[in-house]
Amino acid sequence: MILQELDGKERGQVLNRLSFLVREKNLSQAFEYANEAEKLGKALNDSLILANAKENLGWIYYRTGVWDKAFRFSRDAYTISYKIRDKRGVAMSLNNLGVIYYKQKNYPEAIKKFKEAYGIGVQLDDPFVMVRSLNNTALNFLATTQLDSAYQYAYQSLMINNEFNTNFYNSFIYRVLGDIQLARNLNDEAIATYNFALQTASHQRLESFEASILHRLGHAFLNKSEVTKAIELLEKGKDIALEKNFQDELIQCYKYLAIAYEQVEKLDMAYFNQMSYNRLSDILEDRVNKDRLALISAMFEVEKSDAEIRYLRAENDYQDLQIKSFKTYNILFTIGTLFLAILFVWLWSLHKKAKAINVELLNNQMKVEQQKWELEKQSNNLDRSNKLKNRLFSILAHDLKTPVAQLQGVLGLINDQNISKEEFLELSPKLKRNVDGLYVTLDNILTWSRAQMEGFKVQLRPTHAGQVIDDCLNLLEQYAQGKEVTFRLSMEKNLRIWVDTDLF
Repeated sequence: MILQELDGKERGQVLNRLSFLVREKNLSQAFEYANEAEKLGKALNDSLILANAKENLGWIYYRTGVWDKAFRFSRDAYTISYKIRDKRGVAMSLNNLGVIYYKQKNYPEAIKKFKEAYGIGVQLDDPFVMVRSLNNTALNFLATTQLDSAYQYAYQSLMINNEFNTNFYNSFIYRVLGDIQLARNLNDEAIATYNFALQTASHQRLESFEASILHRLGHAFLNKSEVTKAIELLEKGKDIALEKNFQDELIQCYKYLAIAYEQVEKLDMAYFNQMSYNRLSDILEDRVNKDRLALISAMFEVEKSDAEIRYLRAENDYQDLQIKSFKTYNILFTIGTLFLAILFVWLWSLHKKAKAINVELLNNQMKVEQQKWELEKQSNNLDRSNKLKNRLFSILAHDLKTPVAQLQGVLGLINDQNISKEEFLELSPKLKRNVDGLYVTLDNILTWSRAQMEGFKVQLRPTHAGQVIDDCLNLLEQYAQGKEVTFRLSMEKNLRIWVDTDLF
C-alpha cells in the first residue's frame, strides 16, 4: 500500500513505524516521518499516535545531540503513554530517558529507568524491550567499572536475543561484551568479539558503528604492543570518522594514534594527532557544556511535574480497582439471592480494601506536599547559589580589571610612543606577572564553572612541589614588594608529592 493513499489513523501508525525503522539509518528521513505523525496525532486527537511520534522524536533528538528536546519529547511520550496505559510506549520512553541520564553521567537514575523498562518488557513478553533495556543497563555498569554486573546484564541480553531467535541488537551486544573484555585486559578475546560484532547481523546499526569498532580494535592491539596493526586500524577509523564527521569516534582515534606513533618514535605524527585530539576535545567540551546547561534547564522544568505523574499513577491504580470491582458486582448480582451472604462478605472485604486505598491516597497526597516543599527548597537553594555566583563575579571583576588596566595603560604609552625601550623592558616583567595572574584567575573561573556543572572531583598526580610554589610566589612578588614582605622557601630541591595540582 502506498503511503500517499493512506489517511487518518492508519497513516499515523504507518508513519510512526517507518520513523522507528529508519531512525538509526537516516535521521532526517525519520524526523520527517515522526514530525508528520505528531501533527496528525494532534489533529486526530489520537494519544497513541502522538505518544509514539514523540518517542521517535525524542530518540532522534538524542542521536543529534539536542539533549534538552530529547528529554522533553521523551518525557511527554512517557506521560501520554502512561495515561492511555500503553505499556510498550512507557518502556520505550523509559529507555530514551535512561540514555539521556547516561549521557549526563547520572548512572543510578539511568539504571533505574532501564530496569523499570525491562520489567515492563517481561510483562509484555517483548524481546525487543527486554534486550534493549538489559544492554543499556550493562553499558551503565561498564561506565562505573562494575564489570561483573555489566557482563551479567550483557550476557542475559544475549541469551534472550538468542532465545527468541531475533537480531535486534546483536552487534551492539557484542560490542559491549568486547568493551568488558578490554576493560579486563583480555585483549585477544576483545579483538575476536569486536571482529564478530562487525560481521554479525543486527536489526539496526548506526553508520558510525564501524568507526567505533575500529578505534576499539586499535586500542586492543596497542595493549598487545602490536603497534603497526593498531596504527593501521586507527588510521582507517580516523578516515571514516573524518569523512562522516563522527566526532566522538574521531577523538578516540586521535587519542590512541598519538600514543601509537610515540611508541614507534614518529614524534611528528604523534604531535599532530595529540594536537588534533586537544583541539577536538576543547570543541566537544564546549558543545557538551552548552548542551548540558540546556538539558539541566529542561530537566528542572519538567521534574516539577513529577507530583502530577505520581498522582496520575495513584489515580490509575484506583481506576483499575474500580473497574475490577464493577465487573465483580455484575457477576455477583447475576447469581441471585443464594449468594447474598457471600456478597455481603465480599463487600465488607472490598470496603476494607477501599479504606486502605484511601489511606494510601492520603499518604501519597502528603508525599506530594512534601515533594512540593522540597522543590521550593531547591528553588531557594538555586536563588542563594545565584547570589553567591554574582558576589563571586563581583570580586573576580576587581582582580581582572587591575592587570587589564595596567596592560591597557602601557599599550597606550607604546601606541603614543611615550615610553622608551628601556622603560618598557623595565615594566615588561611586571606586566608578564600581571598577565600570568590574569590567566590563573580566568583558569580558576573555568575550573569553578566545571565544578558547578560536573561536581567536585579530586585529580591526584605526582607533582614537583617546588615548581608550583615558585609559580605562586612569582605571582605575589609585586604585591609583596609594595608591602615590604619577603619570602624564604626551605624544602628539598626535587621534592615530589602526590596531590591535585590545581587545588594545591
